[in-house]
Amino acid sequence: MDESTVSVEPSWFRPDVLAGRVALVTGGGTGIGKEISRVLGAHGAAVVLASRKQEVLEAAVAELAEEGLDVSFGVCDVRDADAVRSVVDGAVSERGALDIVVNNAAGNFPAPMSAISPNGFKAVVDIDLLGTYNVSRAAFDASLREHGGSIVNISAPFEQRGVVYQAHVAAAKSGVDSLTRSCAVEWGPYGIRVNAVAPGSMLGTEGLKRFSEAVPGGAPVRPTNPLGRHGHGSDIAYLTLFLCSPLARFVSGQVIAVDGAGSADMLRLQAGPI
Repeated sequence: MDESTVSVEPSWFRPDVLAGRVALVTGGGTGIGKEISRVLGAHGAAVVLASRKQEVLEAAVAELAEEGLDVSFGVCDVRDADAVRSVVDGAVSERGALDIVVNNAAGNFPAPMSAISPNGFKAVVDIDLLGTYNVSRAAFDASLREHGGSIVNISAPFEQRGVVYQAHVAAAKSGVDSLTRSCAVEWGPYGIRVNAVAPGSMLGTEGLKRFSEAVPGGAPVRPTNPLGRHGHGSDIAYLTLFLCSPLARFVSGQVIAVDGAGSADMLRLQAGPI
C-alpha cells in the first residue's frame, strides 16, 4: 500500500470535548508533539507548548494560533528540574490550573550499542526518562495533586523485544512504561490517570528520517508491520485526545502501541492474508 494515499479521517470527537482544560505538551513545537498540540487545541483545550528552542516554539505557536487555537509556550530543557518547574508554575499561574500533561520530549540518535558513548546513552535516558519524571512531578505538585487530571507519556513499542540501533532508547522508554504504571497506581487516589502511547514508525518525523540515514546505504525504512504502512502523527494525537478526554475516565496504567501490530508480529512473517 502507498502510504501517501492513506487519508486521515476528520475528527469524530466533539470539538468541545476538552473545553476548559489546560494541557502542557513537551516537545510540542515539532513532529508528533505539534500534531498532539494541534488536536488537543482543536478540541477545546488551551495548550502550552514546552521545548528547549524558543524560535521553534514561536513558529509553532504562530502556526497554531492562525488556526484559531489558544496556544502559548514556555522554554525549558526537561532534564533541568528547576526550569521545568518554572514553566509548569508559569502555566498554572497564567491559566489557573493544569489538567493534561503530555510527556512527548525525546532524544534519539540511531546507533549500534558498540558506538554509543556513555554520555550519549545518558543523554537519551535523561531526556526520555528523567524528563518524564521531572515534568510529571512538577505538574503533580503544582496542580494535579489538588485537581486531578491526565498524564500521557509518549513511549515506544520496544519493551518486549530487542531492536537494532535503539538500545539506549529502548532502555529509556522501558523505564517510561514502568514509571507510567507506578504513577497510575500511586496517583490514582488523587484522580490522576496515567497512560502511555507507544508509536511505531511515523511519517514525517525526525526519528524516521534519522533511522533511514543510519541504515547502510541510506535506504528508506520499509514498513515491517502487518498493516504494511507507516503511521501518521494524527494517529498518535487522536489516541492521546481519547486518553485525555472523559471518554477514558476508567483507563489508567496502560501502555498502548500504535504500530500497525508491529510489536505483536514477533516473527515478522509478513505472510499477507491467511
